[in-house]
Amino acid sequence: MRRRTLLMSAAAAAAGAPAIARAQAYPSQTIRLMHGYDAGSNPDTIARHLSVPLTEILGQQIVIEPRPGAAERLAAAQIARMKPDGYTLYLMTGGQAVVSATDKTLTYDILKDFDFISIVTRFPFVLTVAPGSRFETVQAYFDEATREPGKLTYGTSGVGSTLHMAMELILEKTGIKMTHVPYKGGTGQSYNDLASGRLDMCVLTFSSAQPLMKTGKLRALAVTSKERHPGFPDVPTIAETVLPDYDVVSWLGFTAPAGLPPAIRDRLYEAFERAMARPEVKSKLEELGNDTRVTSPAEFRARVEADMARWGPLAHVVSQS
Repeated sequence: MRRRTLLMSAAAAAAGAPAIARAQAYPSQTIRLMHGYDAGSNPDTIARHLSVPLTEILGQQIVIEPRPGAAERLAAAQIARMKPDGYTLYLMTGGQAVVSATDKTLTYDILKDFDFISIVTRFPFVLTVAPGSRFETVQAYFDEATREPGKLTYGTSGVGSTLHMAMELILEKTGIKMTHVPYKGGTGQSYNDLASGRLDMCVLTFSSAQPLMKTGKLRALAVTSKERHPGFPDVPTIAETVLPDYDVVSWLGFTAPAGLPPAIRDRLYEAFERAMARPEVKSKLEELGNDTRVTSPAEFRARVEADMARWGPLAHVVSQS
């Protein structure tokens, strides 16, 4: 019996040896870090800031590959089919949970087709207007929208984006009606439309809005997090002014195609944890409006599941847009 047990243990060890050897050798080549947005976007900016310390820690070059289109759907569909060997990583955004909860035509399932490694940043959105806008406060904007349903416009990065859903959640709960204007790409066109008066308000990520806010080219009305943003303590929250208990904060996290060997996942998690602990990385990301905290794979999955449950009831908004 003892001999049989020893033989079985030896066989199991032999079977696991190749996987262990691969993990110990990882990484031995360039790693592709992909995301679903344009160059210069918030995910692209975060990816490029993190690629430097990750290259140093892992000892291999991190190459950033934007795959923009269809609110991250194109990137996710491509990455889901790739080999789970740790050489293709996906910087997923909270928008992917929104898309997965509201679009039943997707060709992938993020809970089944991806392995979650770690969320690395969280960030609220900001409601902005042109400096000369007649709306001095967010309350004034919503008061006029209440008096004149459908008249006022707001812009976002696209139908079904988290920015879009953040506003629709307010409208759904208050009964207020506005006209959504979706934009593709960055803030350029929406900023021009705000400045010219063709657009009344725009919902942006902090990393996109901050440079324009600091130079006086945009004015902030409110932030979507429950607490005020430390970088702009004078800007009120939606919860304070329009809708009590409102709290919308998105995130960015590292994932890989499903089937990633646990040892490689652990190696990557350790690398992300070390990179995010560097003071220069933490300060730069916080300067861009991010809350920098690393989560475990289990916590990451739980957050995705919770977000999908939250946004699912707004699926009708996307289908009607």
